[in-house]
Amino acid sequence: MADIIEARFSKPAPPRSRAGRRLAASRQAGELTQDVVNAIAAPATGKLRIPDHQVKGLFLRVTAKGAKSYILRYSADGRRGEAALGDARAITLKTARAKALDTLSDLTVRRVDPVEAKRAAIKREKAKKQESFAALEARYSADAARRKRASTLDYERWLLDNHILPKLGAKRYADLKRGEIISFIEDVGARVGGVTANRAHAIVRQVLNYALKRDLIDANPALAIERLFPEVSRDRILNAAELKKLWAFWQAAKRNEGKGLKAGSEEGQRKINVVSPGGALALELCLITLQRAGEVAGARVEEFNWDDKLWIIPAERMKGKRAHAVPLSTLALARFKAAFELSKSEFAFPARGGEAPLEAKRLTRAMARSCKALGLAHASPHDLRRTGRTLLTSERVGVGYEVAERVIAHLVGSAVSRVYDRNEYLREKRAALDAWAMELSRIVGASANP
Repeated sequence: MADIIEARFSKPAPPRSRAGRRLAASRQAGELTQDVVNAIAAPATGKLRIPDHQVKGLFLRVTAKGAKSYILRYSADGRRGEAALGDARAITLKTARAKALDTLSDLTVRRVDPVEAKRAAIKREKAKKQESFAALEARYSADAARRKRASTLDYERWLLDNHILPKLGAKRYADLKRGEIISFIEDVGARVGGVTANRAHAIVRQVLNYALKRDLIDANPALAIERLFPEVSRDRILNAAELKKLWAFWQAAKRNEGKGLKAGSEEGQRKINVVSPGGALALELCLITLQRAGEVAGARVEEFNWDDKLWIIPAERMKGKRAHAVPLSTLALARFKAAFELSKSEFAFPARGGEAPLEAKRLTRAMARSCKALGLAHASPHDLRRTGRTLLTSERVGVGYEVAERVIAHLVGSAVSRVYDRNEYLREKRAALDAWAMELSRIVGASANP
């Protein structure tokens, strides 16, 4: 090899041009320069390796076909290795020297073997391309479990298991295209409805965002897709007559006065309740306290200060992840106490078996059954909350906008003002909820007794 290199650096005839004279001088001195790299000819056979005179271990490699590249020879843990640094037609000698020095520095300081590092990178890239959407989703869900509410996770799990994973689970997430995702969303919309399709789209977008933020993909194809199905915001407000009918219906349910027949039963047989006594109490409390169904359904005895008539909902059970103080009116206090007496549990409204709280969707179904039994237009527990919030700022009740928003745990003011104002506004919220309880009692003819 030394003979070959020496032959290539020999000077057969005096050059005439300035560039030729520089090249000849470099060859005479035995130096590797950019001119030498550009002008060096391919060997007749085999490979030619020309060492660099500045960076030990750096070589220009020239093949018989004329391909030129830079390589770095090194030793690591008693083993010799050779790392490719790049095509000599794409990078300059100066760049090759810088890359060689960086590689040697990593090898010396960080003990990073360049060949092993490249093999690991290729392996990671191969695994990334072959990983399924289902495997990515499992990692996403494990991460989401630390940040999201249990009810949100349950709903996402339902969407994933029933709609998303059966269609996309086996596919490689790195290969998903925008058109493929659009077809999936449209298919879900055609089968089960636009709202479910939009929610499925949102979860696919979040899972792929998880991959994007961790540099597993270069772009998220679901981001550029606008909402495909329109959604109409609910604005159901119950009127006084509807509230009165519902209240009377729940009172009857708490007295175990049956309102329907069991499937297959005939007239004259014992009637059953459309809503359980506990469910009726919970729906009343949704209306009295104006808190979300999940917050009411998940109430625990440890959250209550009976002497101060205060219910503190912990941050992990709140949608906004902030603890929320709810002053209890006499109407609310009596019903929460009745709920715990009925449940004989740490939960005001335990699920079957008593080891967990009732799920919010049970109250949604109980509300739907109540409306159906009374012949009323469909309404949800959230519609009760919206109705009460609307009446809070009515002329009759007269609660100010900011206080009404704080009652239902909405953010008020700028982010900066919220940092400096940590006041719970208990006095104002108590006055508002007491005023609402009085107005509700007037509408439905209620008493404090549950």
